[in-house]
Amino acid sequence: MVVLIWFLWICWVCCNMEQLIISTYIPGETSLRDVAGICGTNHHTVKRVLIKNNIPIVKAKRKPFSEEHKRNISQATKGRESWLKGKKVATETVYKNMAAHLRFDVTWQWLSQFDDIEKLKLLNRCITNRSNRFDVSTEWYKQYIEEFWNCEQFNMVYNRWIISGKDSLKIPSIDHIHPKSKNGSENLDNLQFLSWFENRCKNNMTQQDWDLIKESIEEYLI
Repeated sequence: MVVLIWFLWICWVCCNMEQLIISTYIPGETSLRDVAGICGTNHHTVKRVLIKNNIPIVKAKRKPFSEEHKRNISQATKGRESWLKGKKVATETVYKNMAAHLRFDVTWQWLSQFDDIEKLKLLNRCITNRSNRFDVSTEWYKQYIEEFWNCEQFNMVYNRWIISGKDSLKIPSIDHIHPKSKNGSENLDNLQFLSWFENRCKNNMTQQDWDLIKESIEEYLI
């Protein structure tokens, strides 16, 4: 009887803990460790509960440092020189680091054939997998890089952005020619690069609709 009561009590505690974790966690706002601290458990338990209940785990935004914390950092680093000062990171190391952090199975040697590292980084950033965007294969990734590396339209948008001093409105932004909201695919022939500003304006229009708007754009502006 005592064992049964103990078992039922454990089940009640676990059930209530699970509900507390679920109600406390806010994707993108609270971290697993934040929730663990509030609920009196550990972040591994929090993660298991969220996964079990199909709750997406979104990395919490970094909390801004307090003024006191900033002052402490400033005092601790005063007069200290960066260990990288005067050193140049080897190109090979950069490619190896990139290969290690990509979600695709590619070698650093394959990446190194693309000699403009900043351009390659931008192409990678444009297909991040947040919110399950571009849940694609390694083969797709290779074709994507090879397709757009020498693409005239991409390079025009990219060069304009560089010449502008990296104006945030001009940064290259990947667009679905036929929008995903209208059953557009991730096929490379349905992708193009526009400036961030034009992509926001095009929104979920088809390319045909957007071209018609651009022909009489002055009618939509003050």
